[in-house]
Amino acid sequence: MNGAASGVIHAAMLKLGKILNPEAFGIKTPLAGFFLGMVLLAMGRRLFWLFVGVVGFIFAFDVVRRLLPQQPHNTALAIALAAGLIGALLAVSLQKIAIAAAGFLAGGHLAPQVLRALGIATHLNHWVLFVIGGITGAVLMRLAFGFTLIVLSSLIGAGLVLQALHVKGRWFSILFVLISAAGFLFQSGLARPGHRGSKDQR
Repeated sequence: MNGAASGVIHAAMLKLGKILNPEAFGIKTPLAGFFLGMVLLAMGRRLFWLFVGVVGFIFAFDVVRRLLPQQPHNTALAIALAAGLIGALLAVSLQKIAIAAAGFLAGGHLAPQVLRALGIATHLNHWVLFVIGGITGAVLMRLAFGFTLIVLSSLIGAGLVLQALHVKGRWFSILFVLISAAGFLFQSGLARPGHRGSKDQR
């Protein structure tokens, strides 16, 4: 009975992945990643729910890819999209929990990318590095929400844009820093007290 139920759930996830796959609508995944990255670079602080949703999606997709590599792409995509939707809903209904969770997931995801962009080599296990970055991100989100949200959304946005453009090697490091800085400066300008809509959204 358990085997039959598992089969039904697996088939449902495959179907959901096909339905929700951006490519099914003629939208290539890199294009979707590029668009989301640009939105986060420009509006990550003001669209907190989107930031949480994207972070949830990235985390879930990465976990499935690493721990269940045999799973079809559509299944991983469906799970990630479900996680992203749950994250976005949490950002609206349970904001305090969402702030800490988003900080943890974003910090954990970004830790390897930031070290790579800075040219810092490390032999730490991926999950150890993830936890260290995650705790740092969660604490910073609680202590300085607006500033940290701008930093994290800019970094994740830059990473999405560069991954969509398939930028690698030295150019990834250079452009990652430059694009992140541009996103930070742009969002900081929007967050100035004199700018309309700059009020903290917590």
